Order: sequence, then C-alpha cells, then structure tokens
Amino acid sequence: MRYYLPLLTSLFLFACGTPEKGHQQTGTDSTRANTAEIKSWLEKLPVIKSENGSFYLVRETAPGPLGDRKFKKFSAGKLEGTRKFIPVLAEYEFDAEGQILSSQLLVTFTPDGKEISRQEVGGLRLTAAGGSEDLRSWPVLFNDSTIEVREARPQGKSEVRQYVLTAAGDIRALPIEKGGFEEYASRFPALQLPFTVVSPVFAKLREVSHLSPWFSYEEVIGYDKLNMFHYGKVTAPGKPLLLLYAYAPANDDGADLDTAVQVAACKADGSVTDQKTLYGRLSGEGIERRWRKAEIQQDGSITVEESNVNDGEMASWELTSTETRLVTYRLDAEGKFQPEIRGITFAVPGYSLPALKAIFEHNKEQLAKKEGEHITEILFGIQDRMPFGIMVWVHVYQHGQQQLAELFTTDDTKKVLDRYVLYNYPEASAYQAVKIPLEGGDDKAYPATNLTGPVTIQLGETILQVTPEGKFIKP
Repeated sequence: MRYYLPLLTSLFLFACGTPEKGHQQTGTDSTRANTAEIKSWLEKLPVIKSENGSFYLVRETAPGPLGDRKFKKFSAGKLEGTRKFIPVLAEYEFDAEGQILSSQLLVTFTPDGKEISRQEVGGLRLTAAGGSEDLRSWPVLFNDSTIEVREARPQGKSEVRQYVLTAAGDIRALPIEKGGFEEYASRFPALQLPFTVVSPVFAKLREVSHLSPWFSYEEVIGYDKLNMFHYGKVTAPGKPLLLLYAYAPANDDGADLDTAVQVAACKADGSVTDQKTLYGRLSGEGIERRWRKAEIQQDGSITVEESNVNDGEMASWELTSTETRLVTYRLDAEGKFQPEIRGITFAVPGYSLPALKAIFEHNKEQLAKKEGEHITEILFGIQDRMPFGIMVWVHVYQHGQQQLAELFTTDDTKKVLDRYVLYNYPEASAYQAVKIPLEGGDDKAYPATNLTGPVTIQLGETILQVTPEGKFIKP
C-alpha cells in the first residue's frame, strides 16, 4: 500500500505557518515477549519495497509481538537495507465504528528479537461527529536513515515531521528550526525589479529545509518529492513581502508537476495572504496547465501568461486547443492578488476543413441516430464581462445528408447569443432553422474578474473575436 494524499485539483499551493506539537511514541512494549519467537517472526516478514520513497505493504502477515491491539487487518514488513538492527513497518486497520481507522508503527528490533524503539508514523483519524476525514498521515523514506511523516488535514495546515534511525536502532524525532521569520526570509536572494521569472537553476539555489516552521505544504503534500528552493524575494513600497519558491519536478499519482516557481505574499509574522504560480507545467488526465512569461514590475504587480491545453479527447471537438490568458495581478490592501485579464486567446492550430470532416466521420454512428443528431461541447468560458458571462461552444449536427459544424455563444441562462458557421453541407441548407438543443442548468464560466482586453479565437488561419455582447466578429 502506498501512503499518500490523493491527487488534489487544482493547482498546488503553499503557505507559511507555525509548527504544532510532535507525536509521541505509542504502543505496548514487546521486550518481555519470547525473543526466540520474535526472531522467527522477523525472519518470515517480507521486505517492503519502496518506490520514490513510498512504502508498499503487499500482503497480510501474522502480528507476532505487535498483536497487542485489537484490529481488523494487520500487515508488516522489513525496510530494505543493511543495518545492525531490523526496522519493521506495521499497519493496523480497525473497525469502521471507531474514530481511528488505521495506524502505522515503525518498530526497531535487534537481530535476536529484542525491541529497541517504536514510533507512530501514520494513520487515518476521523472526527467524532459526522465521520468525515480529520487527519491522514503516512511515512516516506527521506534518506537511508530518515523517515519523513507527511501529515495532511482537510482543514488547517499540512506539515511534515522527520525521524532519524540511529546506528543503534533508536528512533529520534528531529527538532524543528528555532529561527524567526526574518531569518528565514533572509535565505531568499533579493530580486531587482523589474524582474522576469525564468526556469530556476537549482544548483545555485538554497533548498528549503523540511524542518522549517515557516513553510506549510498544503496541497503539494501528496507529491512524491518535496524539493523546494529559495528562488528570490521582492520588496515593494507599501506592499507585503513577496517570497518566490522554486519546485523540482514531482508526481502525484499521475499528475506530473514540472519545474515550477510560485510567489507567496507574506505578512510580517510570516503568515501568507495569497499565492500564485508564475512558472511551470502541471499535466494529467488529458489536461495540461502552463505558466510562462511572468514579469514583476516596480510596484509589485505581476503579469503572467496562464494556459490550459486540451489534448482533443472530447466527444466531438477532437482537435487540440490552448486557451491562454494574459493576466496582471495587483496586491490589494489585504495582500490578495486581484487579477486583470488583459486578453484571452483560444487557439486551435490543427483546425481545417478536412479535420471537420474527420470529426463527422468519427461520430457518424452517434449522429446517424435520431436522438444523437446533435453533439455540443463547451470550448471555453468568459465570466469576466458584465452583466453576464459568456460560454463558447461547438455544435456538430447531421440529419440525412445535411451536415453542420458551428461555434455559438450563450449567456449564463443558456440563451444563444450568436452563431458562426464553420461547415454547412449542402451550402444552401438553412442552418438557422437547426435549433441547438441545450439542457437547462447553471454553467458559470469563471469567477467574475476584470477583463480589459480582447477575446480572440484562432482556428488555423481564421481569426475571430468575441464581443462583450457575445457576438462573433472578424477583426
């Protein structure tokens, strides 16, 4: 079993914070048990395989000296490596009626079966009321002698703790750093404004200590690698301190995080008011997000290109597209980044008439059915212009020999605002008579922001713009 937090949505976030109390050693001492029996039990335990630091317990085992707790399921295994002692990772699963659903223990033994030390290194605990998840933690192999415990909460700060295995087999908690936030911020090199954010050179940067109390892992805690670096800091008159972090590539169960840079706006006490990604790529499940060309200006404002790449696996619009937003972020009085959308571009480089005909061919079985003559897909949304938001759709229709492919726009009430024909066969067919079927619903495009630039659609060589009223025009 791999211990990790499942893929978290959105983009990865981080925040500064203060440490909480460490967890004390738990469980019943097994040193009084028959050491010969324990030695035999240890010899029969499987070796735990690890991948990128994660541990995998592959089967149930006899509890041996660790059977002093009432459980529903038990698994254990020995950690890989050659040592003068034997480290064992054990997992208990308990009945669902209890508040604690599972627990993981790290226990060390001498080769002849005497217990040396033990420490809880993982578990799943539920709240007393409602049965919702409260705390999930799991162990990761940080290096040959250190176990890192990742701890995630749906509410509050996620964090890590580290335990070192001494040469004698003792399990000792490593203390968190004692320095203040000012000392922590001094580790970031000062950046001269204006500054262009580029791919970090990790060899020239200082790595963020996992024992620092000023970094909270939040949604990044599920990644297999937590390699963060002090990229830089920005001080602008009257603005919060900006700390820039660089991230090395990592993976979270299929979501790939490429090299990345994030910015956090911090108060004087180290707490974060807001954060944004300035450079990087996050991909998975056919969707890719990119951040490029970020520039920090003298007043602390930041301009960045944010793109969503769809690989074209939708039901009808089987063409790879990229939606790019040029965004300027300005810090308000509360230290929040307020966006101004300077422009939106929806680009489909592979668009062509043969590509449209291929879409009809690929969907011919569905389009041949009376109930399947229409296929509609949302391409992108604009919630940035008032009084209503705008959704841009593609509509594919076939009835007998007539074929129609078009773009159309709707407001948030699903009212059709405009239609733009891409392909109509035969050409004399009255496409206006084809009613676009739309189900009711509340499809909001985006949270309302300030759009001050054009909305452009690039279909191969064809350029369109969408007006504030949702009309298609050629610039």
